[in-house]
Amino acid sequence: MKPQDFGMLIREITANANLYVGARASKYGIKYGQFEYFLFIFNEPGINQLELSRKKSVGKASVTKALKILEDKGLITRVVDDEDKRNLRCYVTKKGASIADKLVELSEHIEADLFDDFNQEEKEQLYTYLTRLLNNTRKMAESIDPIPKE
Repeated sequence: MKPQDFGMLIREITANANLYVGARASKYGIKYGQFEYFLFIFNEPGINQLELSRKKSVGKASVTKALKILEDKGLITRVVDDEDKRNLRCYVTKKGASIADKLVELSEHIEADLFDDFNQEEKEQLYTYLTRLLNNTRKMAESIDPIPKE
């Protein structure tokens, strides 16, 4: 086993899972890129864009783009926060609520398919290992020296 094998496995797992999610979510008018955002908003009404950015570990521009697509489709709405006018809170619309249960069910089916042939102990071990990897990558990211400005 070579060090690059881990990266290849993780990239391929991610690519295959995203392809699968995209194919299943498309019948509800969204792509895999909006799927997780929609579920976060459904599960945490009023979540703001900064919180979504942190949860997904992506930049603000990525969040804005995904939310714009969901908003244009009428699935979510963004509302200016009364306490901080720069802050937009996200909510599922009536139209979004009409497909929310189907998307939650889809999420459950995806997880079941992903962990086919895993017993509970194996799932817990994998979660522990992946959490350790995540923590290591966070330490790696935090250790990067900022690039000096010229």
